[in-house]
Amino acid sequence: MSGARDIATLAGYLASVDALALPAPVLENARACLLYGLAVGIGTRRARPARLARGAAERNREPGNVTRLIDGARTSQGSAAFANAVLLSGRVQGDSHPCGHIGGVVIPAAVAAAEDMNATGGMLLSGLVAGYEAALRIGRDHAADLSLRGFRTTPAYGVFGAAVATGRIRGFDAAKMGHAIGLAANYAGGLREYVDAGTEESPFQAGFAARNGVYVADLVACGLESAPSALHGGAGFYRAFGSDNVDYGRRLVAELGTEFEFTAVTYKQYPACQFLRGIIRGLAALRSEASSAVKSMTIRMNPFEADFVGVRYAGPFTSATQTVMSAPFCAALAWTSGTASFDGLRTFDDDAVNALVPKITIVTDPQRKRYEPYLEVRLADGRRLEWTEQAGDSGYRVTWAAATDMTAQLCGEVGVPRAQAQDLVAAIARIERLPDVNPLVAAVCAATTHETG
Repeated sequence: MSGARDIATLAGYLASVDALALPAPVLENARACLLYGLAVGIGTRRARPARLARGAAERNREPGNVTRLIDGARTSQGSAAFANAVLLSGRVQGDSHPCGHIGGVVIPAAVAAAEDMNATGGMLLSGLVAGYEAALRIGRDHAADLSLRGFRTTPAYGVFGAAVATGRIRGFDAAKMGHAIGLAANYAGGLREYVDAGTEESPFQAGFAARNGVYVADLVACGLESAPSALHGGAGFYRAFGSDNVDYGRRLVAELGTEFEFTAVTYKQYPACQFLRGIIRGLAALRSEASSAVKSMTIRMNPFEADFVGVRYAGPFTSATQTVMSAPFCAALAWTSGTASFDGLRTFDDDAVNALVPKITIVTDPQRKRYEPYLEVRLADGRRLEWTEQAGDSGYRVTWAAATDMTAQLCGEVGVPRAQAQDLVAAIARIERLPDVNPLVAAVCAATTHETG
């Protein structure tokens, strides 16, 4: 029964979250997450997943008053949430947390709900905070086990966040919010097999999670109820996606309303797996010290990261799904080019990169903390170079400064004028004071549809 009580407590809090009553630093974190997520979407505007989502949405065009951000078309809330989630997730650079890339699901659902309801910017932020907290609290003690079973965290927890964000913006009371949480448990899913196969399911999993979360809120609004034990029950979410006799919800309501899990989400400097960002950054720095060719390279990683699906993959490379997860490829690319760019991760026939990959060894090291790899490069002239990631996860937190910097970087990469990037920053800087989200939507669409010469 304690599980049902915790769900009721969580639901009551989520139904009452008021962004405008949050401490100023927490409110700024919410703005930063919104800005970074939408900037990543702009940076994805030419990517294949965004085009595919747009094509599928056109084939199933539903009338509505919600904007599809890739082209400004008006459609239904569910259809827009799907296409917009694919847009925000299509370059593997969305915000990160051990529970997944939740912003790529919650932000599209919340923006669609706010536009549909003609809600204020403050209500949009309230929905965002509620959605993030629901997804991350449900997943934070469960994500590792879920991943080891082959499931993907982003859609599995994102659907909770999308349902809760939509429900908060629609004004759900505690009872309805509880039903939204329970019903969302029935639509969680998404597999990691695409990594080994090199296929493109990843961003579409986010799209379905966002759409399903919207539909969950629709059903609850129409009167559908759900099992109060949908998370903790004998046939509930935690047992179905985890192990017996583990209390995955032990911290579900811990410090509720005083500690915010979403303030721990991080950004990515590069469009690759977050486990690899320190490797890319470190090798980009070390290459300037090299006096001869690489003889060998050793990368020591935390066991969870080193043995994660796709991290050890060393080719042949035929898709970005493989390269963005591959530590050997990203390391070789960083050493040869000084970075890991969107285009570089999609260039599979680079002779210098492919020649270096076999010289790279990934070592499972229990002494390494998460997100703190150790790099050793041995050169042909006998020199040895070393680098250790010191920042860990906390060095990449999504702050307002980081979000504004990444907005400039991402917009510049895809040819969006600086003035349009600044319009987006300005709209979100005052989002809680806006009577509606129209200026925000307009700023995003101006950037995604900008024609370069």
